[in-house]
Amino acid sequence: MVRTLSENGLQFLKDAEGFIDHYYEDQIDQETIGYGHCATWRGRIRFEPPITHQQGEIILKEDLVVFEQCVNRVAPNLNQFQFDACVNFAFNMSCRTFSNSDILRHIRHGNMRAAVDAFPQYNSMDGQYMEGLAVRRMGEKAMFVRR
Repeated sequence: MVRTLSENGLQFLKDAEGFIDHYYEDQIDQETIGYGHCATWRGRIRFEPPITHQQGEIILKEDLVVFEQCVNRVAPNLNQFQFDACVNFAFNMSCRTFSNSDILRHIRHGNMRAAVDAFPQYNSMDGQYMEGLAVRRMGEKAMFVRR
């Protein structure tokens, strides 16, 4: 079954990313706009800034396809909540990071409890603990175990 991000998963992502209607440099100096659209990696947008929330959501949904495909490919048997959590993680950290994560390793071994417990391992960037990542990982962890 090919999944897409649910409305709840999308809302979590929008809340976690926040919305900025113009280009700005994110925490790792990447040119970003809207709901976390990284122009450095995904290209500049077709809309002229400042963008609206509706335009931001259009861009976000276009960006999400790559991350949905990634999670569907490497972890095809997740339930919707688990899928939403993993897509959110991949969007934030990259498909490569998700594909090489302990989260995925545990999922592949069928150890969902260990997969849940692995989310907090990704609370830092370049060895520096980041409160924002810790909060996000806790939200993804809670989403992953939802029924």
